[in-house]
Amino acid sequence: MVSSNARRPSAWTIADALKVHADDPTTTMPVIAQDFPVIDNALWQWDTGALRRITGETVTFKGWYVMWSLVAERAETGDDAAGWHNRNAFAFIGYYYSRNGIDWTFGGRMLNTSADLRPDEWSGGLVMRHGSENVVDMFYTSVNTDVNQSVPSVSSGTIHADDSGVWFEGFTATTEMFSADGLHYANASQDPYFDFRDPHPFINPADGQVYCLFEGNVPGMRGDFVITDREAGHLPPGYTVGEGAGYGAAAIGIARLVSSYAQGDFSRWEMLPALVTALGVNDQTERPHVVFRNGLTYLFTISHHSTYTGGLEGPDGVYGFVSRHGILGPYTPLNSSGLVLGNPSAAPYETYSHFVDPMGYVQSFIDTLPAPGTDPQNPATYRIGGTLAPTVRIALEDDRTFLTEVHDYGQIFAFDEWAASDQPDPRPAT
Repeated sequence: MVSSNARRPSAWTIADALKVHADDPTTTMPVIAQDFPVIDNALWQWDTGALRRITGETVTFKGWYVMWSLVAERAETGDDAAGWHNRNAFAFIGYYYSRNGIDWTFGGRMLNTSADLRPDEWSGGLVMRHGSENVVDMFYTSVNTDVNQSVPSVSSGTIHADDSGVWFEGFTATTEMFSADGLHYANASQDPYFDFRDPHPFINPADGQVYCLFEGNVPGMRGDFVITDREAGHLPPGYTVGEGAGYGAAAIGIARLVSSYAQGDFSRWEMLPALVTALGVNDQTERPHVVFRNGLTYLFTISHHSTYTGGLEGPDGVYGFVSRHGILGPYTPLNSSGLVLGNPSAAPYETYSHFVDPMGYVQSFIDTLPAPGTDPQNPATYRIGGTLAPTVRIALEDDRTFLTEVHDYGQIFAFDEWAASDQPDPRPAT
């Protein structure tokens, strides 16, 4: 048996990425109407996630749907395109609650300001503590953009509800989980543009241990990478790897919890080699997350058209990989290319930050949407989003995926509903 530290990451190759094609109806988000509704007129909304168990399922609490969202006050940033594009400098984690999973009420900040170790709070996940009735852990990224510093972190509290709504207590302190080590993942001294964020904890059904996915970069000095046959893959005759390919060095990282989850101690982790690297292909694999289905391990991430390198192209959207051998892989790209759900070419920046739950429901936010019949690259024709997109659903069929359903804007489906129905359990056998 190969130890976790001896294995090599799986490669999302240049040849794989050459198979990426926009506008395949089975892997493309529907075009959103220009008159889309806005969930919260006071706040910009972007990265979002539902309250979930550490085993993955979306759940309700005392009959309430709950979600967290990265938000920024429109009055503070400016309620226009400039404000929207400057939102990350004002980001904090807010929460919403709903009786039906469609109509949302803003509840306020999730974390007390005393918990902030750095100016900004970026993506992560809100998780019910396993074995507890109301303890919750907010995993997030503690960020200081002025010095390009981001540290996966966690703050803990309790969730409460009555007939009038949902509220939280606690969240007064933060524990830093782990940092880029320069050995398994690039740090600031190797890559001034390094990414290290978006913690996604989960219990691995194969061994019962807690792991955490995150966005990282391949270790090594930026600009010094050499693209080998391993990263290139099976290229067609005469194909030349494009200039600048070596600047694409994204990695889907993983760490294993060493301290006690039962005691809520998230301070000690073992850094493991990346699950998937995109050397030569892309420089960002954001918000990685995992779904266990039918004995397979599905690994999802989001990426941008603008972060492809070496002349490669692909839409903004969610990408994915599948393993038949458990969480540590090896992985192969879903749909042969890795593309699971991309934006249509008629609206290339329509949605982003997609998150796939174990039932195949996919949430995302609306970024910018061009008016029908206009140049989709012309910002003058955009309607700014800053609100949640229609929830869609994908079917997972072995190593292929298919878009199958479109639902309401920002709609959440909870596993509680699924369990009460006559449909088969989507969770893995444990």
